[in-house]
Amino acid sequence: MTPTPSIRIRSVPALAGLRWIRLALRAFRRQPGGFMGMFGLYMLLLLLLTIPLSVLAPLAEALHVDPIVVGSLTLVAMPLLSLAFMLSTEAVTNDLRIRPALLFAPLRGSNPRRGALVAIGLAYFGVFLLAWFAGNGIDGGESVKWFLEHAAMSPETSKSPPAPAPLTDAGFAVLLLKMAIVALGSIPLWHAPALVQWGRYGAAKAMFASVVAMWRTRAALAMFGLGWFALSFVATAALGLLALVLGESIVLLLVAAMLYWALSALFYVTLWFGFDDTFEISSPVPFRTLMASDPPPTP
Repeated sequence: MTPTPSIRIRSVPALAGLRWIRLALRAFRRQPGGFMGMFGLYMLLLLLLTIPLSVLAPLAEALHVDPIVVGSLTLVAMPLLSLAFMLSTEAVTNDLRIRPALLFAPLRGSNPRRGALVAIGLAYFGVFLLAWFAGNGIDGGESVKWFLEHAAMSPETSKSPPAPAPLTDAGFAVLLLKMAIVALGSIPLWHAPALVQWGRYGAAKAMFASVVAMWRTRAALAMFGLGWFALSFVATAALGLLALVLGESIVLLLVAAMLYWALSALFYVTLWFGFDDTFEISSPVPFRTLMASDPPPTP
């Protein structure tokens, strides 16, 4: 029986949050296609998962359940996304290539580990349900309708009446409430998949340790959030300048799609550096995850 690793939460300075972003940018530059391909592979997985879930849509309607709730069951796969990027980032830092098989590598673990990841995935789904029903119960679904109307607007139809009705103060408050529920619900889930993968924790212990770690590194996480706000602002400003040059064109849409695709992948790259900086893991086996083609470690 393999001993359980000992894990210690480090004290990290506030500027560590900016360092995580800087290290992620450096790693992303080494294999941008691999990271973006991993994100695209995950999105393809979600698309495939919606096929069997669509069978449940008539049953959901018969039970007066919104089909969006059924479709959100794909959130159970969220731990695979974060772990796939952490494994990929770890591989890049060890001069290895990113491989599509890394998306499913966590599923090749022991049954308790797979069960813990499923439990964490169900917690993601539970957070969504809490935000969904709590918010819709207050505003009657106004914020959801407003969001879907704005999301469905295209550059061609955005000039055509009727324009979507503005969000009321109550609807805006509910929108903020939903964001707060998701943000608070993400705290126990932030490091949890990695603690299951490398620390061999159960789901409950991993989520508790994630809460403790995020509280102890709250200054670094605040700087991390500010760094991402600045990065997003720069990206949005760049797209705004490009829109002045190109106007509303297919080129602008493609550039915007690629940019936000890259930023989404980059965000998940930062998870590894935050985890590696926050936790010190003492284990009888190497901390580096072995790839399928690597030689076994020497005793």
